[in-house]
Amino acid sequence: MTRSNDPYLAIAERHGFGQSQPYLRVLRFLMTPTQAEMATLLPGSPEEMAGKSGLDLGTVKENLDVLLKKGVAVPKDYKNPDCYTLCKYAERLWEVSESLMGLDIYSEAEVRELFYLWEDWKKTGYADMTAERWLNLKEMGINGLRIVPAYKAILDSPEILPHEDPREIVRVQPLITVVSCSCRKHKKVIGTPCLKSDSDANCLQFAKSAEYSLHRGHGRQVSVDEALDIIDRNEDEGLVHQWMNHSKIEAAQPYALCSCCRCCCTIWHAADIRQVPNDAVFARSRYEARIDTELCNGCQDCVDRCQFDAIEMRKAEGSRRLKAVIDPEKCWGCGVCALVCEPRALRLDLVRPPEHIPA
Repeated sequence: MTRSNDPYLAIAERHGFGQSQPYLRVLRFLMTPTQAEMATLLPGSPEEMAGKSGLDLGTVKENLDVLLKKGVAVPKDYKNPDCYTLCKYAERLWEVSESLMGLDIYSEAEVRELFYLWEDWKKTGYADMTAERWLNLKEMGINGLRIVPAYKAILDSPEILPHEDPREIVRVQPLITVVSCSCRKHKKVIGTPCLKSDSDANCLQFAKSAEYSLHRGHGRQVSVDEALDIIDRNEDEGLVHQWMNHSKIEAAQPYALCSCCRCCCTIWHAADIRQVPNDAVFARSRYEARIDTELCNGCQDCVDRCQFDAIEMRKAEGSRRLKAVIDPEKCWGCGVCALVCEPRALRLDLVRPPEHIPA
């Protein structure tokens, strides 16, 4: 039935990780040999796969359901799931297979085993792949992702564009779900919990990703108001919003508004592992943090909040207190520092034109 002597290797090669032993170990955990052989036959309908594999239709449907729950098989049409395809990318398979809210697939021990297997891959093959990707894009002058400022930090701005306002990004979406943050859940399971937030279900999905999360069962549909409440909580906890670096917001890729942190974000963490600079991964927002040293009381809350290492405390001339100092070269304009500044010494200033964000 298989098109390769090793169906796991065939799948790994389709995902670009045929040489990765950590990735092969993940695939062997996710699938039985029969399921792996079926996966090599995707795309196809259950009937087509039964014909190709020699398995009876009932067995094919039963195993396809398992592969769907585990994130390996994906319906081409979520509303009419009569044809399935193989999860397109390894990183998507990681994200989905660890997003388990509402699903009863594994025991606690199995969850830990799966997450540790993914950890081995993320520190090796994934880190290498993303480092190469970001550095190549940087050479071409392209940033794939952009930091979106905390909206509560820019309420006084004279000009807020829809694609730099997380509220507007949410309001235009026809369908919104919330899912477990795979990045934060992963860190908690492997014993290095998030330093910023205890929240689990705080990742907002839109469009096709929202449809998929409802079909698979790992997402919960939410209203615009509830989504805005989640954004508020994410900002209060110091999480940084990320969006694709373009001006499209209506059901545009990515199909999620990521609000994460440097200690958990898989993309950010992998970049740090391979010492990829922030400017290769993220475009800055149009804003920059500024400090009024006269108002700064030296509390250092902003230093703890900043995930770009842009703020440090220095002895100010004429003052016995240390004062916050911002390095503009390191500031990406996320705004989470300003939200905890009680004396309102910190603010976000608009420093870049609308053209900073590509169309």
